[in-house]
Amino acid sequence: MTEAMKVGLVLSGGGAKGAYQVGVLKALRELGTQIDAVSGASIGALNGGVLASAPSLDVAIERLERLWGRLAMDSPLSMKAPGYLTLLVAAGLRVQGAGIALGILHAVQGIAQRLDLALPSWLEGADAGVLDDQPLKALMNEFLVSKDLERGLPLYVSSYRSGGGLGDMARALSAEFGLADTPDSEFLHIQSLDEKVRKDVLLASAAIPLLFAPRRIEGQRYSDGGQGGWQTMQGNTPITPLLEAGCNLVIVTHLSDGSLWSRQRFPGATILEIRPGQSLNRATGPLGGARDLLGFDTEKIPSWIEQGYNDTLHCVGRVMAAQKSRNALRASETALSAIQKDSLQADKVLSAAMERLK
Repeated sequence: MTEAMKVGLVLSGGGAKGAYQVGVLKALRELGTQIDAVSGASIGALNGGVLASAPSLDVAIERLERLWGRLAMDSPLSMKAPGYLTLLVAAGLRVQGAGIALGILHAVQGIAQRLDLALPSWLEGADAGVLDDQPLKALMNEFLVSKDLERGLPLYVSSYRSGGGLGDMARALSAEFGLADTPDSEFLHIQSLDEKVRKDVLLASAAIPLLFAPRRIEGQRYSDGGQGGWQTMQGNTPITPLLEAGCNLVIVTHLSDGSLWSRQRFPGATILEIRPGQSLNRATGPLGGARDLLGFDTEKIPSWIEQGYNDTLHCVGRVMAAQKSRNALRASETALSAIQKDSLQADKVLSAAMERLK
């Protein structure tokens, strides 16, 4: 007997580039793909939450299109500190200027501690995050109904046990330079959690260190789930919980050009990857990566959605078409076998009747 297909969808992290995943879902719907479970990291966790809480894929896409349309018109990022600090920290998210930004913060805090000096409140609270996540939380409250998750798609979220914004960033930098990898992220099954903490877990998964404060859940601080297992993208590409949940086909989306995540680490799994056919970078210059990460604007978001749609048709479309052809062939073979059995039975009946006439 052919094993029933159970499809899992991995939504990786990547800030504003998460708009790409709306295009992915639109293409998967067009291809007739049924999604049975979803996992997400960072912005992928928030997109996954909207998907899992919707009664259908059509409704999920409609909600996500409205959500990202809102994000394009009105950025959810509310600043709590001087703009130059935000730029320094954001530049450090992927090496560019990271040593400078982190070094300055560490040095200033260290000197202040030795001299017993009081720091400005905005710098003293660096671990509390320089951006306010309340606008993002308000959008989640509008587009994601927590109680609807109970009967929605199984949802798994990547979360990272935080040592504070500065400590998290230091570990990420160490992993980026090949000195030591970060600890693995944890994968939380949202439906197994108390309804009161579900949205907190989703927001924690998207809490980029230093930009957003870690969220405290059951006494433990959690932040951006993409930080775990930095060198292999373990946390940012949370496939493991879907495989453990019995998914025998997993579609993995990537939001970074040349992601280091490798399907070879899961030799027994059937995996379809959606990798950008062209660069997802839109901004240029030394802070281009940071501007894309936080690029909630009307120019970038529509282009990312369109690219996600086209890349999915290219990466998955031919495979899904081939699968449909195989399924049709199997159905034809089954029908032919049934006809042959009926024909044999009819021959036996006819032969018996002829014998009686002799």
